[in-house]
Amino acid sequence: MGRPPRVVRVLVRWRAGPTWTSGAVDDQPGWDEHAAFIDDLIERGIFVMGGPLADQRGSQSLLENVTEQQARDLVLQDPFVANGVFELQEVRAWNVFVDELTPRAEPS
Repeated sequence: MGRPPRVVRVLVRWRAGPTWTSGAVDDQPGWDEHAAFIDDLIERGIFVMGGPLADQRGSQSLLENVTEQQARDLVLQDPFVANGVFELQEVRAWNVFVDELTPRAEPS
């Protein structure tokens, strides 16, 4: 039997929607509402990291403490989806074996 992953996380990929304007993600319509939505997910321990792709044609997010289906249901509530800035491209569970960003618990 294989070694279990350290953690299961969920990758979310977005593509630019029809209302995406040229420029940075924080220049998009409804930025304040989107930022408040993300801040809430951070406070709830769900949103780990995210941001626009370098070519500004989409974005990627990393979630934890949710299943793949819970993540899908949750991210579709993002105001950027409702106003057409983002279109959901993909939601996939990810078995993380190597994670050098998350501090490890000290052995007891």
